[in-house]
Amino acid sequence: MRHLLALLLASAMAGRASAAPPAAATKPEIDPAAKRITGSEKYFPTFGLRASIMRGFKVHGVMAVDAGLDVPKEQTLKLCEAIRPRLTSSMRDAILNYASLSYVVGEKPDIDILAARLQKAVDQVLGKGEAKVALASVIVFDA
Repeated sequence: MRHLLALLLASAMAGRASAAPPAAATKPEIDPAAKRITGSEKYFPTFGLRASIMRGFKVHGVMAVDAGLDVPKEQTLKLCEAIRPRLTSSMRDAILNYASLSYVVGEKPDIDILAARLQKAVDQVLGKGEAKVALASVIVFDA
C-alpha cells in the first residue's frame, strides 16, 4: 500500500514539474483589415461580435457584426484599449438583445436600430459623446 501511495505521489509531482509554465498575457490580435476600413488613427476596431438569434428555446441563426469606434480623444482611445473586454461585452449584449428581441428572422437587419443600440451601449461605458459607432458589416447566418 505504501508503494502504491508513493508511486502516485511521485507521478503527480512529476506531472507538475514537467508542465509548461503559464503563457504570458499577450495583447489581443487585431484584424489587419480593420485599418482598411478607415485611415483614421483614432479608429478603435471591435471585430468579431457575434450573437445567437433565439426564439424561445430554438436557435434560428447567428448575427455577426464587425464595427468600430471613432474616438477623437487620445485619452479615450487609451481607455478603450484598457477596458476592451468590458466595451466589447457591452456591445455584444446590445447585439444579442437586438438579435433575440427585435430582429425578424428572415428579414434584413435594421442597421439603424442596431447602430443606435450599439451607440447607447458604448455611451454607457465611455460616456456620451466620447466615441461614435461605425458599422463595418452585419451578416446573418441561418441555422
